[in-house]
Order: sequence, then C-alpha cells, then structure tokens
Amino acid sequence: MDNFGDDRLKQIIKTGLDQIKQDEQAENRCLREIHKKIEMRSGIMMFSKKRMVAALAAICTITVMGTATAIAGGKITGLLSSTYRDEVVHSKAELIQLAGSQMGTTPKLVDAFSNGLSFNEGSVTKVNGVDENQNPLITYPEVYAAYGDNNRVSLSIHEHQDMIPQETSAVKKQDIYQDITLKACEDNYLFLPPDAKPSAEDSKLEEEGKLMISYGSDKEERMIFRNVSWSENGMEYLISSFDGLSCDDLIGMAKEVIDAK
Repeated sequence: MDNFGDDRLKQIIKTGLDQIKQDEQAENRCLREIHKKIEMRSGIMMFSKKRMVAALAAICTITVMGTATAIAGGKITGLLSSTYRDEVVHSKAELIQLAGSQMGTTPKLVDAFSNGLSFNEGSVTKVNGVDENQNPLITYPEVYAAYGDNNRVSLSIHEHQDMIPQETSAVKKQDIYQDITLKACEDNYLFLPPDAKPSAEDSKLEEEGKLMISYGSDKEERMIFRNVSWSENGMEYLISSFDGLSCDDLIGMAKEVIDAK
C-alpha cells in the first residue's frame, strides 16, 4: 500500500487535527474503533498496518470519535467512518429508535450488564467502504454503544457485509452459546510519543505479529485490547475493551446481549 506513505500519513494527521477538538472520553472509543476497523475487517492486510494505526492513533487520541482505515487486498481498500458529539444519544431507548430508523432493524442491546456496567452513550455511524482511489463501493450503518465510566466497554453492531474481509486475529478462546459461536481475541498494544522509537525487543515482537506499536500518545503506555465477536440473525456483533476485562468477562457479557429481548 505505497499510497499510504509517510507524507500521506502526515497529511491525514494534519487534516484530522485541524478539524477536531480534544475529548477525554473519545480516546478509548477511537482506540477501539481503530482496532476494530483493522483487526475485524482487514482480511489479508499485508502492508504495515501498524503504521496506519500509528497515524490514526495520533489523530484519535485528541479527536471527537473519528476513524479511517486502509485495507489491502480485494476491491475494498478502506473503511471510513466518523461520529460527532451532537450525534450521540444517552439512553438505550434512544439508540434503539435511532437504529430502527437508520438500519431498518433493531439490534440487541442491554441497559446494564450483571457486572454493573450500564449504558453510557451510543450512536449510529455511517461506514463507507472505498477502493484505492477513494471511490465509494458500499455504505452501511453501524450501531455503537458504550458502557461504564469512560466508555470502558463498547458494543458495535452492523449487518453482515459480504464485501468486507473476515477477521484474521488469532482466536484465544471460543465458546458456543445457544448455537452461536463466540470468538474471543486479544492483542497487545504499545503506544508511544510521536518521536519515540521502540526497543529492539518490541520491534521484534511487532514483526512477529505479537505487538501493535502506535505513535501519537503523550507517554509510553501498554494496553491489551480484548474483544468477542459473533454473528446472529444476519448481524455482526463485537464487544470489546482496552480496560482490563478478561476474555471470559467479555464472553459473559456477550451472552447477556444474546439473551436480550
């Protein structure tokens, strides 16, 4: 993906920074969105996806929920989406109504999980799948719901799209619940300041696919991103967190979503 060289990445960052404002709660949302767009939809992404994550993280750590991701292989080479604060709702009922009007169907959501994490905010975003020339190929809505303080856990839902490559993350744990297969994955992230250089050990882990290195944070920070995905009634669900919840925790929460009426 030579089109996404250093100069273009810098321009992406500059453009994003010129258009957005800082929002503390948006940071975790953006990190989840970046990962989701890359890991859950990247298919055979063979170019240096970490560099793209790096550029996007630099934007999203000070953005109001905006993402852009490149995908290699196939006809779709990018997924673009954005959400702005004036589009966010703060009750499950409002989000369900919004989803019904924009998606034509009502995905499963919960008010609160048994672990005490309750609905905080949500939105319906429009995702555009584009080719290498940025020509739109598909457009579809996606529901996003955040739970807990600082949006500790996110749940995203969209209709299955045949044109989008399937996930490639190694499955750490798998469970079957009510004939639905739940796949749990986790990835290690290292966030570094823009001009910082990773250690030789971290660079080796990145080359081996065991670490995702991203640049643009104000300090060095390590995080583990965990997510559980499943398909139900033609809808794709993903529940995820950067905030210490285990795969078992997320699988349990996924089951509560499946049980929702």
